[in-house]
Amino acid sequence: MFEQFFGLSENPFNVTPDPKFLFLSKAHDEALSYLRYGIEQRKGFIMITGEVGAGKTTICRALLATLPKTVRTALILNPALSDIELLQAINQDFGINASTASKKALLDELYEFLIRAFVNGENAVLIIDECQNLSPDVLEQIRMLSNLETEKEKLLQIVLVGQPELVKLLSSPAMKQIDDRIVLRYHIWPLNLWDTKSYINHRLIISGAHGDISFSPLALRFVYRYSRGVPRRINAVAERSLLIAYLRSTRRIGARIVMGAIRELEGNYTRRRVSPAFVSAVVGVLAVLAALMIRPGLPGNLIDLIGSKGIARDRQMAASLDQSAVVPQGTPDQDRQAQETRRHDIRGWSIRDYNTALEIMARLPEGIAGPDAMNLHPRPAYLKYLPMPAVVSMDGGYMVMLKADATFVQVVGGDRAVIEIPLDEFEELYRWNVMIPYAKALHETVYTLNMTGDRVMDIQNVLSRLDLLTIEPDGVYGIETSQGVEMFQEVFGLRRDGIVGPETMVLVQNIRERLP
Repeated sequence: MFEQFFGLSENPFNVTPDPKFLFLSKAHDEALSYLRYGIEQRKGFIMITGEVGAGKTTICRALLATLPKTVRTALILNPALSDIELLQAINQDFGINASTASKKALLDELYEFLIRAFVNGENAVLIIDECQNLSPDVLEQIRMLSNLETEKEKLLQIVLVGQPELVKLLSSPAMKQIDDRIVLRYHIWPLNLWDTKSYINHRLIISGAHGDISFSPLALRFVYRYSRGVPRRINAVAERSLLIAYLRSTRRIGARIVMGAIRELEGNYTRRRVSPAFVSAVVGVLAVLAALMIRPGLPGNLIDLIGSKGIARDRQMAASLDQSAVVPQGTPDQDRQAQETRRHDIRGWSIRDYNTALEIMARLPEGIAGPDAMNLHPRPAYLKYLPMPAVVSMDGGYMVMLKADATFVQVVGGDRAVIEIPLDEFEELYRWNVMIPYAKALHETVYTLNMTGDRVMDIQNVLSRLDLLTIEPDGVYGIETSQGVEMFQEVFGLRRDGIVGPETMVLVQNIRERLP
């Protein structure tokens, strides 16, 4: 319906598992790698789990599309079968006799097929989806299939795919024999916020979009909050958002459109009101937007240090920048020339020497300077959480950043004057890093998976306040906390490893002190 309006070749957010649209997040890429390794090395049993809509079936179809011709495959999508029906379905998918109702005859046919494949240098793979629905009798039959082997090799590689309930099912004492045979296990975790954005863009591009369809940052955050990073839910809200945008004749999907899509989905599928957590999130965002209407001026002691001349220059330059920003849009060449002019103006106004920048920072209220500095490249939206003042390394010089919010960055330049640079211009026109003081001798403890305690709780609380944690803080450094730390490291420009080392801990504690 909306494909022609957006110039798309097909619907980018169909819920059917099409391998063409496979988005390889870290989790999906690792799951594929586990599968390929287990098949190539003839490991026998492999188990892949994930929440409903996590992309398990899509990964299986992508695997089937990329396996070499020497691998014979059978895919069972409906495991609600008896043990005889399962054997018939397996034989039929392998292309061998499945007409008999004799279990022995079916097993003999399958064994002969597997031996022929092995002699011919071929491998055989059986993939069973939705395994959490398997009956104990069928699971026992699958275990018996794993006995088909030579002295050194497994003749049949069995991939069990299912929801987390499969893990609980196999952990029961009655299933111990089959659980013990599973050599490789992998759980597909939901996407994080940044992967959600990349996932949406990936599917739009595959469908023929050319960058003219855009989800605003706030809209993407609402998509993530609703979907919690589950691809199927992302598809549902993104598709409905495109439909609403089409009906409104716009190619920009903002927060209102996404919120409307979520309301429709909640009404259509669950017939309940939007969850309290989601309402709380919206209220929080509105509070932030309201706070942006109030922009406090410079403190008096800062004016004393910089001088009234600097403030006057601040107003003149800010006015100049504002005037250049409201000029009617010209040709692309004129726009580029205007950007270059503004870039040249700022470069000429910056501090040329790093030591001078440190000296200015040290004289400011709460300003400290030292030989060691942490070099960050944070996302602009997260500048406001950094300890201030800080030195900004730019293309052509340095500035001292006094404060930042969702719209402006306030900086001191070479003649001690102060200006406010619009955040989007600060992001687009300059290559910049932020350097904050860092005492290397502190915080030598490294926090990683399976650690517990109050310090882990502190880390989780900061992640939660920044909306980077998908669980309630519990003081346990689990996989969700590791993913939250990875996102934290990404948005603040640290090395992304999911481990809280000295640098990450220093930043966590600095931000913790500044959170409202």
